[in-house]
Amino acid sequence: MPRQIMLWVLFSVLASSCASSQVPRPYVYGGLSLNSGGYSPTAGAVGTGLDIDSTHAMASAEIRVDNASKEDSGTGHDIGARVRAFYRTEGGWYVGGGAQWSKLVTSIYSKEAWRPTFGGGKDVVRKDFSIRPQIIYVLPGTDQLNAVQGPEFSIWMPSPKTKSHFFYRQTLGVYEFHQTSVPNNAGTQNRSVASFLEFTVMYRH
Repeated sequence: MPRQIMLWVLFSVLASSCASSQVPRPYVYGGLSLNSGGYSPTAGAVGTGLDIDSTHAMASAEIRVDNASKEDSGTGHDIGARVRAFYRTEGGWYVGGGAQWSKLVTSIYSKEAWRPTFGGGKDVVRKDFSIRPQIIYVLPGTDQLNAVQGPEFSIWMPSPKTKSHFFYRQTLGVYEFHQTSVPNNAGTQNRSVASFLEFTVMYRH
């Protein structure tokens, strides 16, 4: 089912492109993340993706990797992929959702999960200023080990609706999760909250 969701959203991305006669624009980014929740305090992150932005349709497909190690092993990195599609109104508001996959790999264990997402935002475009604030809620999906879920708050400057090639993107994620489930102990009674703040610079062709 999670793979079917991701394929459906990817199809929506391609359909949006065809319907609006828009060519997907590739982008790359890199930056720094500040972490909690048992990860190293800082880490580097890089990623690449495709972006479509027409009058009423927005969509993106992205892959990323970071070197945030886990404090329990002193090793590790995260890899992930996500696809999202949105409908935008004349006033600049947009709503939609998608799916994402992530995998944590350390020297002693690994974890991975598929998660549905939903949310929206608004493009504010003025003559000499533009910004895109956005909020996305990430659901636990197939994550039975920790059931990580929570909101992600992002801003782009300038807004990707413009024709700019360079962007600043900042994302704050605040996630609730429970202790890792093991045989005879679901861990659901021990719940915690962790936050992650990422600063990235993006270039879009």
